[in-house]
Amino acid sequence: MSTQFSQSNAASVRRSENLDWFDTVPGERMAIRVHSKNVGGAFTILEVRVPPFMGPPLHYHQDREEIFEVLEGRFRFHCEGEEFEVGPGTSVVVPRSSVHGWINLGPGTARMLFTFVPGGIDDFFPLIGQTPPEGWTDLARQHDTWIVGAPLAVQAPFANAAAEPA
Repeated sequence: MSTQFSQSNAASVRRSENLDWFDTVPGERMAIRVHSKNVGGAFTILEVRVPPFMGPPLHYHQDREEIFEVLEGRFRFHCEGEEFEVGPGTSVVVPRSSVHGWINLGPGTARMLFTFVPGGIDDFFPLIGQTPPEGWTDLARQHDTWIVGAPLAVQAPFANAAAEPA
């Protein structure tokens, strides 16, 4: 696969007000910031808005690295058996074939950028919201995403709060 950009050598500009947002799982919204077709397949960049206490199942990508840039909120990441928390301004680079997942620690919606190198995974994400959950594993496999475990779990702080005595 060629990773050369278009022959025009012009900048690819995509303004946030012109993004086309779509639903993936309930409550989660994504937009493709840079489609791989516009950069000769070199990479894909997506923006995601994640509801509190949500994240994908543990998975890996055999043919591409994934880079996360936290824009807002706090996330717990799992990568190859290790877990760590990150906040805004943090980049997390996940090598290909590394099992990973993440969860928004809440309490509000959080935002991240995903960059896939090489690209070519663009069409997967809009299809998630158009596919019943029982079809997600097969859909994921068709797009270099191998699901190997459940999503990370975190309970909302108020879920375990002891009742105040009357």
